[in-house]
Amino acid sequence: MRLLPLLPLAFAVRLMSAETAPVWSEDFSDPAAFAKNWKPYGFLASGISEKSPLGKSVSGKDARPEWWSLSEGALVGRNMAEEKHPPGIRRDVQGADLRVTLRFKITKEGMLGLSFAGPNRAVERDFNVGGIHVRSSGVSAWDNDVMHPKDSPEAAELKKKGVWNRKFFYVKTAKTAVAPDVWHGLVVEIRGRRLTAHLDGKETVAFDTVCGDCPKQNIGLQAGGTKKGDPSVPTWVDDVKVERL
Repeated sequence: MRLLPLLPLAFAVRLMSAETAPVWSEDFSDPAAFAKNWKPYGFLASGISEKSPLGKSVSGKDARPEWWSLSEGALVGRNMAEEKHPPGIRRDVQGADLRVTLRFKITKEGMLGLSFAGPNRAVERDFNVGGIHVRSSGVSAWDNDVMHPKDSPEAAELKKKGVWNRKFFYVKTAKTAVAPDVWHGLVVEIRGRRLTAHLDGKETVAFDTVCGDCPKQNIGLQAGGTKKGDPSVPTWVDDVKVERL
């Protein structure tokens, strides 16, 4: 007789679990787990050329150790002044609709990036399908698209030259002051093609991505911003959590 009243409660628990099912969380307290789960990547200034305008692409053990490190229980990323592209770091995920929650701290000149990657139908098989950049001046949402249709003569000519047939563009920017050198809370959700970002509990940007409804393969963090005379500008990240929606 006692089991009957429990059935609705058990059903409700299952519904709650389906709405926000945890995938993983990271507080950067375990160096061994960090080294195993996170994969750094970036572009070396020494490899800049006509075919590689951002520099030589490297990842994993070939990435510069200065790009990412653990300090005082948090992740610290540094964008080196001589490099044209901010360094990134990725961790695998599984799921189409996701929520990423984290804390971050940037300098006045710094930037935090967060991206979702998967089989991008417009650009290529495995690439970013949307993300945001947070600076002290506000939050920008970005996306990727092709410059020419994939089956066009223009696309074939670019491929022959070894040039990317893709473009990165900002969709919208919310101009809002993000205090430097203090911790902030960030929540970014992607549901279908819709990507929404909340900063310190307030919605800042929302837009429909080109290919964001694909199954996600990883999320990425990026550290950006340089100051003249300063070899690097730190970006701090902690308490990252990913949930399925």
